[in-house]
Amino acid sequence: MILTTTPTVEGKTIREYRGIVTGEAIVGANILKDIFAGIRDIVG
Repeated sequence: MILTTTPTVEGKTIREYRGIVTGEAIVGANILKDIFAGIRDIVG
């Protein structure tokens, strides 16, 4: 399986076109919780 975003692939026949796949991720959703946990660790 060859995956590409170009319209042609040299020496190959394209049999099927698929849409572009995208994704998103939320990193650090609990950032305030993590910050206060760090402060709590320092203060005690």
